[in-house]
Amino acid sequence: MSSLVAFNTLLIPIDFSDTSREAFLQAEALLAGEEPSLIALHVIDTGLVDLLQASGVEDVEQQVATLRKNLEQKLTEFTALERSDVVISRVICVGTPFLEILHKATDFAVDAIVMGKVGNGDRFEQLLFGSTAEHVLRASACPVIVFPRPLPGH
Repeated sequence: MSSLVAFNTLLIPIDFSDTSREAFLQAEALLAGEEPSLIALHVIDTGLVDLLQASGVEDVEQQVATLRKNLEQKLTEFTALERSDVVISRVICVGTPFLEILHKATDFAVDAIVMGKVGNGDRFEQLLFGSTAEHVLRASACPVIVFPRPLPGH
């Protein structure tokens, strides 16, 4: 008995790490259906915005707007696929990463979340509070597929 799982709509959190790239590429293979779609999500951590405000940076809103514009271009390049039948939506928002991932999964009614196990997060923070992937795994109402860090040379 062979049972291949395929999804129509997947949410892929992107932090531009090798791990999130691997998750994005693997997600493509999990897609099926009439109009398969990927939602690539990048969350600008509120911790960064708070740090900008606390450090006295002038016009934080303008800085975040500039960052968002740069991230839009980077996200477009990062999420290029060879398949022409896949609809890719790119979403950038400000918030707490794991909460925004969970909210967007609900908002877009995704079939599953596909993400990397370890990204570009602060290692000390991960030791204290756990990784974003752990938080998503524990709280998600939909399936979560987590890919490990790619092996060197792969």
